Amino acid sequence: MNLKKYITFLIFVLFVSNPVFASKLPNDVWNFVKSQIPSAKQRFDSVITISDDVMYIPLYPPSDKTVDKISIEYSYPQKPLSAYPEVVLLNNGYSLLKVFKDKDGNYTLTKKDDLPIKVRLGLMPQDMLTPAGLKIPESLKLTLGDLLIPSKDENTLALNPSEKEKAKSPYNPVVKRNEFIPTVDFKDKKTFINPRNSKFLEVYDGTSQNPLYELKLSSMPLKILTSEKTKVALVLYWSGKNLEIIDLKDERTIATIPIDANATDVAYNKKENVAYVTSQNANSIYVISLDSMALVKVVRVDQKPSKIVYSEIDDSIAFYDEYLQKVFNVTKNGGEYAVQPMGTVNNVSKLLADIANIYAISRTQDQLLVYDKVQGKLINTVELDKKPTDAIMFGTKIFILCSKEGYMDIFDTVEGKVISREQLSKDGFYSKMTLIPNENNILITGINAKNYLLYSLDKMQIVKKQESYIDVNNIIIIDKAQKL
Repeated sequence: MNLKKYITFLIFVLFVSNPVFASKLPNDVWNFVKSQIPSAKQRFDSVITISDDVMYIPLYPPSDKTVDKISIEYSYPQKPLSAYPEVVLLNNGYSLLKVFKDKDGNYTLTKKDDLPIKVRLGLMPQDMLTPAGLKIPESLKLTLGDLLIPSKDENTLALNPSEKEKAKSPYNPVVKRNEFIPTVDFKDKKTFINPRNSKFLEVYDGTSQNPLYELKLSSMPLKILTSEKTKVALVLYWSGKNLEIIDLKDERTIATIPIDANATDVAYNKKENVAYVTSQNANSIYVISLDSMALVKVVRVDQKPSKIVYSEIDDSIAFYDEYLQKVFNVTKNGGEYAVQPMGTVNNVSKLLADIANIYAISRTQDQLLVYDKVQGKLINTVELDKKPTDAIMFGTKIFILCSKEGYMDIFDTVEGKVISREQLSKDGFYSKMTLIPNENNILITGINAKNYLLYSLDKMQIVKKQESYIDVNNIIIIDKAQKL
């Protein structure tokens, strides 16, 4: 029996009674990795991500070996794990294979063909989300087991030519259809636009005036939250009980997370790279890790949370129950969550918070209501212009977009009053503000508006008005990712 057949037979015998499905790495292995690379994150399928350009696939041994202390038995090249070698074999039999991206954008593994037999006997997690088009060297093909590698074409969200024709609406004019016309401010950005009443994402690269291509989502999205850190998007849908996480670098769905009922809103904890998703019908807040791409906790509450906000300063959450029409503050004490009522307000369009207060914007009352977290009561009511729909907190100021007449109200949280009211534009219903990554500028978009607006938070004024022929429902702006 030749060596290849012998190894195949060994793997079959050893793994039939111990299949390797996607699961967390053993604690001792993971603790060793974290001790060497503190920035490492473990994905839901046990793949280790370190940065945009460093990722390791684990190989599980045929059987666990107990050791007193985890150490490196072999590495190629010979260097510590913190220096990111291509191959690492631990003394308990587990191996780590570094994933590369070649000049053609294909994923691959080490080309070294004389790896130790212990490495070649390892097996990839059989439920692993394999990088599309991963090229496996001949010497490592046995590590795949029954794992199938999807091709780039079958694993992408991009539409093929026939689907593109079906996606075209006969009611939209051919001229200027979906022209976003980005300015020089988008030169180093990648922009994804979800038009109104659409389940597609139009993809613009740099300053291209027309979408280069479209991505097809599962359904019409309610909201899309972006993690600049891991370059993924968490998609909440109007219908259906699933959340989806999309890799914005490879433009594919990498995780589907079932929840108990439809999602209603989402808030982002940037420091921990965690999303808090509300579901009013499930009386729950779902905590989603955008590092591991998994649900990590379900917080059950007596209320029906809809709008939600996270305050990084004091690590607290606030939410709005639209059935009770009340605002609640949520504080964490270890693993427990305490819910405290703040007060009543009608038709909240946006919640914001800082260390002292919760700010609720009422769309129908045209008011900003300020609640003191410690006292648990309303301390200030401020009149706004008509139909406030969106707001962004920047420093000690809150920028409030009032949509009916196109005004921007600026509320100073220290002075407790509106310090500026400026009419932006009356050529459409502007209702959404999006912060441009690594800039103090926001993009203001709307429905039935033939323009979008660039607004400087520093200067507190419009710095650019640009033609646009697309009604924006959701928009994602990220800095271009040059590496994996």
